[in-house]
Amino acid sequence: MCGISVILDFSGSVEESHLHKMMKATHHRGPDADNILVKEFERSKLLMGANRLQIIDKLEASNQPLVSLNGRYALVFNGEIYNYEELRNKLLNEGVEFITRSDTEVLLFHLVKNGVDGIRDLNGMFAFVFADLENGDLIVARDTIGIKPLFVHRGSNQVIISSEINGILASGLVKKELNEEVIPHYLAYKYAPQPATFYKHVEEMTPGMVWEVSASGEIEKTPTTPRLKTTKGAHLKNMLVDSIVQQYTQSNNTGVMLSGGVDSTLLLAILNKELGYNHVPVYSITGTGKDEAYSRKAAAQYQAEYNEVNVNLSTFDRLGEYLSTIDQPVADSASFLTWLIAEKAKGHSKVLLSGAGADELFAGYNRHKAFYTYLLNRNKNWFKGVKQARYLPQWLEVFSGLRKMAGSLDANPSITFNNFLQSEYFRLDKESIWEENLSNEQHFRRALNFDQNHYLMEDVLAITDHSSMRFSVETRVPYLDNHIITYTNSLPSLDLLSKGRKWMLKELLLSYGGEPYVGRKKKGFGLPIKEWFKQSEKKDWWSFNKKECQLHSFVTSQSIDILIKKHLSGRADFSQELWRILVLQKWLEHNFQ
Repeated sequence: MCGISVILDFSGSVEESHLHKMMKATHHRGPDADNILVKEFERSKLLMGANRLQIIDKLEASNQPLVSLNGRYALVFNGEIYNYEELRNKLLNEGVEFITRSDTEVLLFHLVKNGVDGIRDLNGMFAFVFADLENGDLIVARDTIGIKPLFVHRGSNQVIISSEINGILASGLVKKELNEEVIPHYLAYKYAPQPATFYKHVEEMTPGMVWEVSASGEIEKTPTTPRLKTTKGAHLKNMLVDSIVQQYTQSNNTGVMLSGGVDSTLLLAILNKELGYNHVPVYSITGTGKDEAYSRKAAAQYQAEYNEVNVNLSTFDRLGEYLSTIDQPVADSASFLTWLIAEKAKGHSKVLLSGAGADELFAGYNRHKAFYTYLLNRNKNWFKGVKQARYLPQWLEVFSGLRKMAGSLDANPSITFNNFLQSEYFRLDKESIWEENLSNEQHFRRALNFDQNHYLMEDVLAITDHSSMRFSVETRVPYLDNHIITYTNSLPSLDLLSKGRKWMLKELLLSYGGEPYVGRKKKGFGLPIKEWFKQSEKKDWWSFNKKECQLHSFVTSQSIDILIKKHLSGRADFSQELWRILVLQKWLEHNFQ
């Protein structure tokens, strides 16, 4: 694990100091070692740097940039290659000699031998820059699902690459300018749409893409997909156990982010019941009113070492501190909680396992169930009846979920699902996000794929990486092993809900005595902002709305006042909309005022 910093300069004016500034800004991503490499070519200059977080291999020889023995190739790499032993053995058989046990050295020689095509053999989470120091050409790649981040500035004078936007801005070579065009999308969906970011001159590299960058700055982009052994006849249990075995490391006191829900509890159950690990550190949030007793019970049942982070209304006093650390806003309160968990784990667990990705792969969200129900009934009278629910009085809070669903329904399934994803108040114009004339099976698969390619990448994984790495803690996501992704995406999509949400994972958990966790109601991982906002008279939440501020260019003061008034009255739940506004304003204040 590390922070990547790379500058390919064509102006002749870039110095090592620019790279050092980048690395200082990303020091938290790899505080164990930092090194640089500088190479000049006829028309350009390459500067590569890395902040290293040591996980397994502690040798200085594994520090980055890692250079091949013949001096021709160099690599900076963020992530973990879980099948590196398999690749290493193959390279050994081909005569390659290694001086370390690191996956970084394996990746370096694998790329030397196989080039771009070799990326398809990788199973893991990664972002890297591989350089040919003879001609200055680069290979830049990011894993298929987007677990590890990578940001790029492409200008006439430089190509600048970093694990964080703040790294690029810290170079002093890129103008810091707000990209206002992403804000309507943020208000509707909670995040900026890839590859755009909140900065005009910085883009996020699309997951699953490979960039071949010539020494002159020309870029050729190609998609890549994993080359896997067949999953025919595979068993989910075996794949999940294998994934956990590859990602769990005893040497770093690897822990688990434990909510007491199905996804994280299953990870803990496998560690204990299948692999025989006791006293695994687990980290849970308490104080949110979301049945914390389940996480305590799971920790006791599976013989884990229980650690908790208690949150309450005063926890909001640290929101500004948290938002001052982030590259760009994502209006998901789970990011704040992940940040607090990583802070708790720092110094005790260098690696955490997370259940992220299970909902997207196994149809675990409420919107998946709602869309499934909609598809099966859209041609029936039931559909017409539900649409009328939008006219139910707002004060009938018991019908709020039905009323919200009714307001999202459309004859076009694609538009309906898109509506499910967005804030009703900030909803963008009706837009079809895939073709209309498909079978129910095809529509549901498109919906799951859309969540995997957008919500998972642009929200869940973005906040997981950024919040945990802020405290030099690596988060791994066993459900997003390439084999599991390929397996679930090969199943008939409607079968994923044929026995209820995430029934496949629930059946596995039941085999480990997990009845209490399977039966509990779905609880999202986040702050109880609905209730806390109603206590706003105890906090000066909305003081910014009393004066003119940058936010009002996108959401008027009058609109904010209306949302606050309606939410406090208890007649409507606008907590999600208010959270988006609050996060955006505090982030704007820190970065642009």
